[in-house]
Amino acid sequence: MAKDTKVYDYKSGAVRDRLASEFRKSRGEATVADLVVRTGLPKYQVETEVRAVADEFGARLRVTESGEILYSFPRGLHSRYRGLGPTLKRLWKALRKGAAAVAAFLFKIWIVVMLVGYFVLFLALTLVALAASIAAQTAGNRDSRGRNRGGGGGLMFTGRILELFVRIWFYGELFKSPEQRYHERERRLARSADRRPLHKAVFSFVFGDGDPNEPWAETEKKAVAAFIQANRGILSLEEFMTLTGHRPGEAEDAINRYLYEFEGSPEVTANGTIYYFFPALMRRKDERDRTFGGSAPLKRLVPFSSNPRKANVWFAALNGVNLAFGSYFLVNALSRGIPSLPPGAERIPADFYRIVLMLVSQVAADPLSAVLWGLGFVPAAFAVLFYLVPFLRSLRLARTNEEIKRQNLRKLVYARVWDEPGRVSPGTAAVPDEAANPADRKAAQKAVEELAAWAGGEPDAGGAWSFPELARRRADVEAARRAVKPEDYALGGAVFDSESPGAG
Repeated sequence: MAKDTKVYDYKSGAVRDRLASEFRKSRGEATVADLVVRTGLPKYQVETEVRAVADEFGARLRVTESGEILYSFPRGLHSRYRGLGPTLKRLWKALRKGAAAVAAFLFKIWIVVMLVGYFVLFLALTLVALAASIAAQTAGNRDSRGRNRGGGGGLMFTGRILELFVRIWFYGELFKSPEQRYHERERRLARSADRRPLHKAVFSFVFGDGDPNEPWAETEKKAVAAFIQANRGILSLEEFMTLTGHRPGEAEDAINRYLYEFEGSPEVTANGTIYYFFPALMRRKDERDRTFGGSAPLKRLVPFSSNPRKANVWFAALNGVNLAFGSYFLVNALSRGIPSLPPGAERIPADFYRIVLMLVSQVAADPLSAVLWGLGFVPAAFAVLFYLVPFLRSLRLARTNEEIKRQNLRKLVYARVWDEPGRVSPGTAAVPDEAANPADRKAAQKAVEELAAWAGGEPDAGGAWSFPELARRRADVEAARRAVKPEDYALGGAVFDSESPGAG
């Protein structure tokens, strides 16, 4: 006697594989009834798992003349989650994420040490060279006739460097009143409580602070689920597009995931309009409206840095000092090498490069190489990289924010068309919100035209568009909503409580 198999007790993976195999045999098209007959599986199992197959392989839903849903795979069945390709992609993503985290931590420490360390080193060398130059000048920079023997170039150079620091650090303080000093001190004390660690501030300037929209997938799912709950469990594809900003083709693929995760099913009206019904989301106790005030959530623009502008200016200035000194030593090491002193000159040379070379010779066997690489090439290359990375990031950030603006604008344009499909002017669909205002002034018009090409919009002589097909679909969807009775999905009172007396 054959063992009875429960309809609700089955291996989902095996059922999905059977369904995928049948889709391949039927050239990628089948209805639920076709799959039941061909596989011999219970209708419940087919209806449940066909949503997972549709999501995994990117199904396209079509409606036949009889009103039946036809699952179609015009691009073939290529899994997005299984197989060698998706596995390698997930592995590579995990390895890249882990390596990036470790590299980011080490780079934070290294970049701060390089920026601040070289700045302090160059400042110290400047002060030492200044002291040496002054000593050389006072020891005998004039001959017996009182004429200057030369060497004032180094003193002039170091003097100007010192003057630069004096102007930067002290000049502004000379003319401040005691009241100004007091208020500035109070402001510094107030800011010190919220001041970021130096390494985080420097890293924010170079690499930014990450994507503020990183948890967007979760935010989007919450918005879609809240809309479904607020609209009697029914969602149209057009409404899904207004919530997500997906283009029509993208939306048709993306909604399969929601059907699978939220146990929804595609339905069709008598007029052939497809909508999606999610009865499981109707059974709720929390009746609060979580639909963002009835509007679609918009993505935030990604800022360049969370640092105050003044802090970024200081980082750029410190790096500029490093670049200037590094370039100076690099050029002199390549062009001058180890210059010899004039005959008979035994005093300390009043030349910045020679003084530094002499100091380095006290600790390095090859002072020229130490100056060339340690004080020249390395800090100069680092300074160039310190400027280059934020510059390239700003270019990429501009493109990212433009895409965010276009996606946000599509949401608003689609919502405008869906709310009033009778007549829409692209000019009135645009909004002044910075997060939905791309540089392309015709972006709103392009979004309307793209939607019109998919939904059969019709232009008029004034440049406006009408969408009679969307108006018909909207009416069908609203009629389907009116037919749903919320009381059929009410929870009612509790009939059992595990804490009540006698429950055990």
